[in-house]
Amino acid sequence: MTGDRFLLIKSWGCGFWSDVDHVMGQLLAAELTNRIPVVYWGSNSLYSESFTGNAFELYFEPVSNFTLDDLARPGFTYYPTIWNDKNLKVEDLDKVAWAYRNLGDMMMSDANVVVSDTHYFVRPLIPFIPKTHWAYGMTAHQIYRCLFDKYIRLKPDIQQEIQEFYDEFMKDEKPLLGVHMRGGDKVKEVENLSHLNNKYYKTIDEFVRRYDIRKILLLTDCEEILEEFKKRYGKMLIFTDAKRGHLSDTKNAPHLTSYSEKRRKGIEIIKDTYLASMCEFFIGNGYSNVSYTVKRLRDWPEENIVLFYRDLKHERKLARKRVKEDRIRRKLEEIRHRKEYPEFYGGVNTYADEPVSADKITG
Repeated sequence: MTGDRFLLIKSWGCGFWSDVDHVMGQLLAAELTNRIPVVYWGSNSLYSESFTGNAFELYFEPVSNFTLDDLARPGFTYYPTIWNDKNLKVEDLDKVAWAYRNLGDMMMSDANVVVSDTHYFVRPLIPFIPKTHWAYGMTAHQIYRCLFDKYIRLKPDIQQEIQEFYDEFMKDEKPLLGVHMRGGDKVKEVENLSHLNNKYYKTIDEFVRRYDIRKILLLTDCEEILEEFKKRYGKMLIFTDAKRGHLSDTKNAPHLTSYSEKRRKGIEIIKDTYLASMCEFFIGNGYSNVSYTVKRLRDWPEENIVLFYRDLKHERKLARKRVKEDRIRRKLEEIRHRKEYPEFYGGVNTYADEPVSADKITG
């Protein structure tokens, strides 16, 4: 890699491990395009403590020896062209339009600095992998595993906190079963989440009987789920001291709320995730980045880990429902548009100012 080709990986601005997932994909992109990666989570990160600091480095060691300041050089070229040496810390509020963020164009760019602030998974990058690269022939999951091992290093105090909890509550209680069950804002992402969550208990009980599980480590963002597990599993249950919301409170999920110490929000997520990866068995949500990160942090025997998904019949039913809802939404949008802009449909815009005659304009 030369010192004039960089990939700036900005925050995607979503959940913690979703942002890390974005980083993973772009670290692979940096390798494939012979660029030096620099990760900078700015003010749009949900885990930032200030408008000027790099939130990524609150939790992880840098992925290279370069910083954002090294990329802000007069004379450097940038892609997309909205960026320059003066505005790299600013967030592009228009990025949701994905303008100038085509993956192929980003990969082929000759600019000194390519800026990535939109999320591409590892999978669409696979066609760009040459035979000479270490990831050639690997599955997306295998690539994630290698990228985590290669680049992700926790800050020492976070690593110490994880180890202290493990030593006190888990070390002498093997075999351990980690369980991740979501609620809160996840009900917006996963339709009929309660149906998915109801699958857990039968599988948990099977694991307890089959593998003689001594303790269950619960990861959850919801108080009601925690209380239900306490009733079912009593003294078998282990859980960390983390902020939790209510089961269907989509607006006040912990990761969306403010903490008095904002760094704590990220630490709680990291701590639970890494502790779950230290269990012998794991049951999680196949639509959650937390559960997927647990899977990516170690090599699990296939029979030791279960991620729940909806069955194909259910997926098809929900797909038909989404198509119907989208058709209704479009119809309502058309009705609204006709009312607000009747001139486009042969009518008169009653909201417009009274037409001004040419005589009035010319005096």
